[in-house]
Amino acid sequence: MPVLPLDSYGVSAEQRAVLDQAVDELAGTCMKAKGYTWPARLKRLGVARSANERRYGVTDPEAVRVYGYHLAPPVGVTAEQLAEEARQEKKRKALMTGALTRAYTGSDGTTTGTSLTGGCRGEALKQLGLPQGEALNAVDRAQQQGWKRTEVDSRAKAVNDRWSACMKKAGHTYADPHAAAGDPAWWTEGEGGSAARKKTRAREIATAVADVKCKQQVDYVTVWQSVETTYQNKIIKVNKQELEDVRQMWRNALRKAAQVLR
Repeated sequence: MPVLPLDSYGVSAEQRAVLDQAVDELAGTCMKAKGYTWPARLKRLGVARSANERRYGVTDPEAVRVYGYHLAPPVGVTAEQLAEEARQEKKRKALMTGALTRAYTGSDGTTTGTSLTGGCRGEALKQLGLPQGEALNAVDRAQQQGWKRTEVDSRAKAVNDRWSACMKKAGHTYADPHAAAGDPAWWTEGEGGSAARKKTRAREIATAVADVKCKQQVDYVTVWQSVETTYQNKIIKVNKQELEDVRQMWRNALRKAAQVLR
């Protein structure tokens, strides 16, 4: 799994889960004081996958044989469990009336463009010292800058070309892995009934399998990770204090969350 310098300025999936628990606890107390009960978040299934797992497109040869370009479920979770989770989440959302949602978020959800920054949830975030829906923070901006610089780097472009040539030999024409993953054919129901969908699904899986093989052949992930690491380190050097402030914010929030959950 790719590890990048800016990763250390954020939080892991496990740490995020702790923060979510603390937000739920604080917001739940606030809601009870208002005479409401917010539907509890469903228990997380399995082990969350790394946020970097698909940073450079699909890379897991086992996963693509089953899911193609579609996201694989968390580690240890079956398709049946996912389906049941979706049913339970639908029931949970059905309980969220306008008044209940307004108390929790500060908005009843009917206005487009609203964010979860008000209400009891907003108060919980404030208590933990977490940012609330403002513009991209320093880490987000730094990651975007590093990515944009990597995209136009000659080394990254060259390995894209090698990957594309490899894919063409396998019968798939795409300029880069993102074009392959984003092919509209994989993300539309299509026409012609289940037989046509089954055929499209088989083609998706075959393409994704070839994608991973070609990445391995041209050392795609190693090149991109190396280039992006170089740019991220340069960005960190220029924005050190701002990034350290963000890291300290997460540390403080995790400390407060641990106190809340004790």
